[in-house]
Parts: sequence; C-alpha cells; structure tokens
Amino acid sequence: IAPPRGPLSKPNAGGYSLREALGWDGKTYKRVQVRLHAVCRQYLDIRQPFHEQNSESVEVFIAAVKEKFVILSNYQDAWPARDFATMYLKN
Repeated sequence: IAPPRGPLSKPNAGGYSLREALGWDGKTYKRVQVRLHAVCRQYLDIRQPFHEQNSESVEVFIAAVKEKFVILSNYQDAWPARDFATMYLKN
C-alpha cells in the first residue's frame, strides 16, 4: 500500500490524517501507536525530530518495526511507522 499524498496531519491543507489513511479500528491504531513509541525510544534519539535522526538509526528502526509489526508489511517502506515516529518525535 502506497503512502497517501500530501503532508501528514494536515487534512484541511491537502494532507491526510494517519488514523483515517490507515482505516484501522481505534483499538488496533492505539495498540500499534503505543508499541511503536516504545520502538522509537529503543532505536531513535527522542530529543530530535524524525527528519533529523541518523540515517543508520532510522534503518535499524524500520527493520525492527517490520519484524515486530506484521501488519505493516503491507505498506510500502513501512510508511505508517515513519508517520507514527514523526508525530511522536515532533518537537
């Protein structure tokens, strides 16, 4: 599944809401969100936004996410994981 077009979390400005783009039920969304936050803390520097993370750390993070979250294997480049991390690490 390809990522949606437009900026994340800006549905009124030509972007999209991650929750709506995924179409998951609320329980699944929250469960994945909480677990992904833990993976972020394990592999990324939580003091920096996602776009400023070390590229090697991001690669390790994405590899771990793909292993831990089978549901994300259907999404091109695990884009939901990147979006969850972007929102979590927003400064």
